[in-house]
Amino acid sequence: MSIEYIVNKYTNLIYKICLDMLSSSPDAQDMSQEVFLSFYLHMEEYISLPENDIKNILCKIALNKCKDYLKSKSYKLKLLTNDDETDLANYEEDNNILEEIIKQDSQNYIQKIINELKEPYNDILYCYYIDCLSLDEISSKLNIAKPTLKVQIYRGKKILKEKLEGDYGGGFIS
Repeated sequence: MSIEYIVNKYTNLIYKICLDMLSSSPDAQDMSQEVFLSFYLHMEEYISLPENDIKNILCKIALNKCKDYLKSKSYKLKLLTNDDETDLANYEEDNNILEEIIKQDSQNYIQKIINELKEPYNDILYCYYIDCLSLDEISSKLNIAKPTLKVQIYRGKKILKEKLEGDYGGGFIS
């Protein structure tokens, strides 16, 4: 299978995935190119796979690239420096900058406290709170039985709450 065949066959699918996630045609076009470039750079790893697996890989690359772009500073800067003042006004209405700063600072502090916890609670709570993984995802990622995982999350939350209440006098956790 050649790269030309793959690009011709899956361009519309990848573009649609990117457009659905990014809601901008120019961004979706750029991201589609990034997806195929990434695939091309690692094509020797994928070329022997069945065509359905290649399609799945392309879709996964597209989703991950779009997620990374939406998290990127360049995307957030683009939102803030958009020439259309109504978009900027809408952004300011929907997002209180001070609240965002406080929220980010709180998240950074919680992440720091989670990283200071003992095993296995630090890994489990990091996956649960920071990566926002489901119990099934954490269970398979860390190879822990789901009932055991539930108990460890409960205990980890309790330890985390005690640490945060100690630092903030009970006013941090609701």
